[in-house]
Amino acid sequence: MQAGNAKNEVEVLGDAPLSPNITYSLVSTLQETKVALELCREVWGADAVQDVDLYFVAATHGGYLGIAWWNDKPIGASFGLLSNRGRGLHSHMTAVVAGHAGVGIGFGLKQHQKAWAIEQGIENITWTYDPLVRRNAWFNLVRLGAHVTGYEVNYYGALGDAINGIDESDRLMISWPVSGEPGSVVEPLSSDVLVPLPDDIESIRSSENSSQPQPGLSSQWRLRMRADLHPRLNEGWMLIGLTADYHYVLRAPADFS
Repeated sequence: MQAGNAKNEVEVLGDAPLSPNITYSLVSTLQETKVALELCREVWGADAVQDVDLYFVAATHGGYLGIAWWNDKPIGASFGLLSNRGRGLHSHMTAVVAGHAGVGIGFGLKQHQKAWAIEQGIENITWTYDPLVRRNAWFNLVRLGAHVTGYEVNYYGALGDAINGIDESDRLMISWPVSGEPGSVVEPLSSDVLVPLPDDIESIRSSENSSQPQPGLSSQWRLRMRADLHPRLNEGWMLIGLTADYHYVLRAPADFS
């Protein structure tokens, strides 16, 4: 499988790919859709993605489906749907295969998605992420400069995939203006509330999935995070970012000028 026709490639903004052999392309055929979704199944689990035809139709009728390639091998994919009556993009799913995670492929996919959105006249990209996954919090809030807009309890229900396991699917809602700047760590005020993130919730879940039928420590982290974030965000507090030592910073409405 080739990396896509030149006319389907979108210039990557921001950081250059780590290697000249890494390219990003838009999906334009059913076969390319199958390639992207098979990669997502490899990352998220065999049952994570179904109905290839629906993804193909969504991707080729206004939506976004991009693939990251290393030489001619697919190593990442990202899928999004038009939202807000066509004025926004909701990025539903991004996956990077084992062995390539944590080296900038996800960032490249986001920049590819951003460039595509700008070409379409889209000003804002939204998505969700698990508030317990520290590396995703850093990526979204610090590296990309996205903003938290809300907290949803058990948003997708029980997923049971290779990453989420048997834990509930609480999610933070994210908004990323395509004209925005990268973020930075936050220096909290004395009146701010700091909420710690676990070092590696994914390893905790993995060990629980193989040893017990019910969530244990992962569920304790989930309920603690839910109690700290959900009611405050509903009461007008803002999650303004992360500290350098991986604490969410919550700021009360009275502290905003």
